[in-house]
Amino acid sequence: MKQNSVGIKDIAKHAGVSTGPVDKVLNNRGGVSEATKKKILKAIEELGYTPNILASRLKSAKTYNIAVLFPKGSDDNPFWYEHEKGFNDSMKELESFGFNIHLHLFHQNYEESFVSQTNMILQKNYDGVFMVPVYKNETLRFTEYLEKKGVPVVLFDTQLSDLMRIPFIGQNAKDSGYLAADLMNKCLPNEESILIASITERHDNYAHFDLREQGFKDFFKNSTSRLLEYKSIDQKDEVIKEQLSEFLKIHPNIKGVFVTNGIHKIAPLFSNIDNHILIGYDLIDKNIAYLKEGYIDFLISQRPYTQAHSGIRLFYDLLIKKSPIKNTNNYLPIDIVMKSNIDYYTDFVEK
Repeated sequence: MKQNSVGIKDIAKHAGVSTGPVDKVLNNRGGVSEATKKKILKAIEELGYTPNILASRLKSAKTYNIAVLFPKGSDDNPFWYEHEKGFNDSMKELESFGFNIHLHLFHQNYEESFVSQTNMILQKNYDGVFMVPVYKNETLRFTEYLEKKGVPVVLFDTQLSDLMRIPFIGQNAKDSGYLAADLMNKCLPNEESILIASITERHDNYAHFDLREQGFKDFFKNSTSRLLEYKSIDQKDEVIKEQLSEFLKIHPNIKGVFVTNGIHKIAPLFSNIDNHILIGYDLIDKNIAYLKEGYIDFLISQRPYTQAHSGIRLFYDLLIKKSPIKNTNNYLPIDIVMKSNIDYYTDFVEK
């Protein structure tokens, strides 16, 4: 059967189902059992179904509107600026297809800001929602309502165990922590003391910080290395530096430091300390500078630009190409960046 002759009825017949479930799967609207969904996806693959995008656009002048819900970038946390660049580039690339992206930014440390934006989204008739699930309970309420309305949802940056059924694009946080531990283990002799530092704001509520820590600990579960912990929640930078400086005096044998978040806040403390390995996350300007100066040894990139750009492509494939999102877990590569290869990663910080 030729690709351009395959339609919803052909897929339904091949899968042994009615056309209703096929339409739902093609538009990722939910309400289809996992068994039926597998039959339909198998039929799509076997029939080589490829939607005729040009014909669809000629038949319909429909525009598609996607809401993107994510935190505002700031001088203290510029990580989110890279996502914004990815979204802006996607807008330029897809506007000719009647594809519109609407950014809903919230203050990541204020739950009311998050709730305000979700309420604003619910007042609109969006064709899809792409979001960072910062506040768990509010996210569960929000996504449940969207699913009931048949609005496709995709999560990015943070994956929640309660929402594993919803497609996600980003890094596997637990595996990234495990990788960091493997890297640390290769750099240090056995039985060395290693510090796990977690620096968060009171309202961060980011599940992936804990998953990074869990992955790191899992690697050393049967190791003779000694793992120590320092946690800071909603404290000023000066206080963090004072506390950590005192911690290092009490534990002078620490040779490795793994920072689950906010490594730029403590990297300068290690400028005059020799023979240590410092590993953290994200290619923000401060981290890159500390990497080049030798304070930080390794950075793990989360590819924020790619999260944004590739995530929007999932909605393009779903709504324009009528190609269902097959993978729930769309994990991105876990990049290890160091001083000797940082110049090859400028695309991820300057796009």
